Amino acid sequence: MKSHARSILDAYNRLLRLCGRRLRVSEPDKAVGLQERRTVVSAGSRSDTNPLEIRVNGPETATFDFDWPAAELFRLRDVWLTGDQGQVFLKDGSLFSPWVLPYNLAKLKISQPLKLGVKKIAGPVFHLTGRNHENRGHFMLQHLPRLMAARDYLKSLPDYRILVAPGHSRWQGRYIAWAGLDPSKLVEGTRGTMQIDDLIFIPNLYGKSSLCPPPFYNELSDCAANYPVPNGPGRPLFITRRDAPDKQLMNEERIVEILRSKIGPVDLIRLGEHSLPDQIGMFRAAPLVMGAIGQGICNVLFCKTTLLVMLAPGTPDNQVYTTSHGAQLARICGNEALTFLSNEPAPSRGDWTFPEERFITLLDRLLEQPEAARIKPAAP
Repeated sequence: MKSHARSILDAYNRLLRLCGRRLRVSEPDKAVGLQERRTVVSAGSRSDTNPLEIRVNGPETATFDFDWPAAELFRLRDVWLTGDQGQVFLKDGSLFSPWVLPYNLAKLKISQPLKLGVKKIAGPVFHLTGRNHENRGHFMLQHLPRLMAARDYLKSLPDYRILVAPGHSRWQGRYIAWAGLDPSKLVEGTRGTMQIDDLIFIPNLYGKSSLCPPPFYNELSDCAANYPVPNGPGRPLFITRRDAPDKQLMNEERIVEILRSKIGPVDLIRLGEHSLPDQIGMFRAAPLVMGAIGQGICNVLFCKTTLLVMLAPGTPDNQVYTTSHGAQLARICGNEALTFLSNEPAPSRGDWTFPEERFITLLDRLLEQPEAARIKPAAP
């Protein structure tokens, strides 16, 4: 449901467009109110070839290359932020261009600030909202690394606060605590316009691949070691999407039934029914994590020495979703990973079905591999 503040901001921006008011954009070199600028992340790249993918699916799907740009920390005076994404506007009313990265400005809905009845927040404030902030997977993989990149700088300050979107501080605070940071610093923004006198901002750390520099993921995975794990080895997990609004695997029950017939007991997990500490413990103990591609797969970040198997619609030449991101994330954190493609087309974000015979073929092929030794049933 849209808030009153958001409705008023949207109406104001419609009026601006009717009046022909054009959006002005400022690059950092000409940014009004820029107090400090420093590089916090160096540009880099990673190339990885997945031998398990080669043996099960063939060489055409096995290599993944990605890079990331250098990232800077900006400290800005007297700024305006709009909407729950916290679009950054300078004192002169221009949009601060680094907020856009790595997206195409022409494809974004930008809301210029309405400077009446605004919420004022005293700084210094670190900006931790942005695109896809409401999605736990995106927050964990794309926004937490921004905060981690600013950690040393923030600790050098006498005090600071961390700005998150309205209604999200409770659950995002748990992720911040997991990363070893202080959730008591959180302050919620507004869906309308905010005025901040001292803003600390780091743009998105990822490029076209949507993955941030691997050291951040390694550190987050290591943080999971601080959470308790059940005694003994855990059971294989299948992550359901039956409670998701889209991309549901319609024959999930039958797929799980086949999986159990091949490897024995498998726990069907609905993530919303488990706390973050419980999720970390379950995933870290599991020898196998399987499920349809989606937000839940991002929890492989909690794992070490686990085998991740993602089920996804599409063919190697025409994937509906880019499954290599999940496999790469798993391998960065010390796990093995593989994708089972349905080999059938499916609508983007639509519900879909995985052919049972193909699933059996791919699963049998996987169970022949040494990486699957931990999930094979014990010999009678």
